[in-house]
Amino acid sequence: MLRPLPTGRRARSWLSALAIVSLSVTASGCGGGDDRSGGSEVSLVEGVEVEVSSIDNTFRPEEIEVAAGTEVVWSNDGRNDHNVLPVEGEEWGVEVADFEPGAEYRHRFTEPGTYPYYCSLHGTTTKGMVGTVVVTG
Repeated sequence: MLRPLPTGRRARSWLSALAIVSLSVTASGCGGGDDRSGGSEVSLVEGVEVEVSSIDNTFRPEEIEVAAGTEVVWSNDGRNDHNVLPVEGEEWGVEVADFEPGAEYRHRFTEPGTYPYYCSLHGTTTKGMVGTVVVTG
């Protein structure tokens, strides 16, 4: 029995995941070339975005894993004000004034690593409204 294809936000997330897998498979088939840099090179993923919804004092999903170069889009889909603040550093994030209900915030993660974040209005750096972006290279 065939299931209907997802629509709207679910379809974009599904297509984003499919694009990441497709790019990973394509990239793994390439190579055999001479790597003169001595290190591994991070390939940026263009045109792929993964969405995180800020609603009811939670981030959904709470943890995402993305390839380096993926753009993460946080949307405030609830009735409350929120912010998105990194636990460490100040290179990315959005304050309450720019993330009211209905607003979006975008950030492209280019370096592999683990990036925990939180909403200071509804949690602390370790409890409450927290999330994590895991960037693979």
